[in-house]
Amino acid sequence: MKVEIPYGNRFQTLYTSDGQSVETASPKKTLANSGSVSKSIAAPTKFDDFDSFVSTRKKLLVVVNDYTRPTPTSNVLKQLNLRSKEATTIIGCGTHREPNRQEIYEILGGPTAPFGGRLVVHNSRDSKGLIELGSTSRGTCLSLNRLLFDCDGIIVVGSVEPHYFAGYTGGRKFLLPALAGFESVVMNHALAVDDHARITQLDGNPVHEDFMDALRLFGRVEDIFSIQLVLNAEHQVSYASSGHIIHSFLDAVKQANATYVASVSSQADIVISVSKPPMDIDFYQSQKAIENVKLALRDDGIIILVSSCREGIGDRGFYNMLTSGSGTMDSHKFGFHKAIKMQKLLERAKIFVVSDLPAAVPSAMSLTPFTNIQTAFDEAVEIKGKSARVLIVYDGSVVVPVPAC
Repeated sequence: MKVEIPYGNRFQTLYTSDGQSVETASPKKTLANSGSVSKSIAAPTKFDDFDSFVSTRKKLLVVVNDYTRPTPTSNVLKQLNLRSKEATTIIGCGTHREPNRQEIYEILGGPTAPFGGRLVVHNSRDSKGLIELGSTSRGTCLSLNRLLFDCDGIIVVGSVEPHYFAGYTGGRKFLLPALAGFESVVMNHALAVDDHARITQLDGNPVHEDFMDALRLFGRVEDIFSIQLVLNAEHQVSYASSGHIIHSFLDAVKQANATYVASVSSQADIVISVSKPPMDIDFYQSQKAIENVKLALRDDGIIILVSSCREGIGDRGFYNMLTSGSGTMDSHKFGFHKAIKMQKLLERAKIFVVSDLPAAVPSAMSLTPFTNIQTAFDEAVEIKGKSARVLIVYDGSVVVPVPAC
C-alpha cells in the first residue's frame, strides 16, 4: 500500500506490505462554516452582544494566538468593527519567540490588524511590562502583561484543540500562559507532571485548574469578550462560540472533542504520528504529536514522529535536562514537564524521529534519528515483525486516538 505522509510543505511516500495491518486516524471531516463566527458574535453565550460590549468601552485590547497555532485569526478580525475605537492588538506568545514579519502577516493579514491600531508582541521576560498579582492556590506566582490593566475591554480570539497536559488549548489560556511572565509559566507547567494533567481532561487537572485560578485572580470576567474557534482538518473554522470566556470555551470543548478524538480498533505496535505545520516548527512543539498518541501504543511499541522541525530544537531547557547525564531534573527550570514526560515514555517505548534535525540531536535524547519515513518504518517492522499492527495518525499534534479495546 502506498501512503503519502505530510512532511512540512511537501510529502514523503511510505509503502507498506499488502498483508500489513494498517489503520489511520484523522480529525473528523467537518465542513468549513465561516458564517459561524458572525453568528456566534451576534448571539454570544451568556454575555451581552458584541456591539453592546464595544459601545460601552473606550480602550480595547485584542488578544490573538501566535504563530504556533493554525488559528485563522485575520478572518475573525476582519469581522470586528473597531475602527472608531482605541484598539491595541497583542500577540500572546507566552514563552515563545517573537514572530517575524512574515508570521505577523500570516496572523493578522497585514502589518497590523484590519481595524488598525497599535500592535504589541508579549514578552514574558520583560519585567517592566508585567504586573504582579500574587499567587494562585497552587503556588504559581502570577504576573501578567500590564496592558491587561490599561484597557476597559478585552477581546480574545482563540482556537480550541486537545492539549496533552492542559486538557485543551484556548479559552482561559489567553491569560496564563499567553500573557504571563516567564516564571509564572514555569511554575504552572511544572504541574504537568501530575498524572491528572492529561489530554482531554479538565476535571482534576492541576494545570487547567491553575489557569482557572489565574483567571479568578485577575478578575474582570465581565470585561472579556471571548471568540473561540474549532477548526477542521484544513484549518478552516467549522464551529465558533463567543461571549463569556469560560462558557464559550466549554462550549467549544464539546465540539473539539467530536472533531479531534478518534476511535481506533485497538492499540498498535507501531504508531506513526505526523506533526503538521505550524506545529512542526521545532521539536519542542512537535513533542505534542508524541504525547497525544501514546494511549494508542502497546507497551514496548515504537512511535515514529514525522516532523520537519524546521527551526531545530526550540527551547533547549528540556533538551539540556535530558542530555545532561546527571539523571536529575530541576522542576524550577522551563521544560521540566517535557523532559519528565519524555523520560517516562522512553521507559516503555522506542521513539523514532523523522526530521531535518542533525542526527546527533535526537540521539542525545535517546531517540533514533531518520530523514526518511520509509527507512524508519522498515526498521520498526524489522524490530516488531511483519505482523505488527500499524496506526498512522495524521495531524498528531491535535488528534487523540482512543483504542476501543
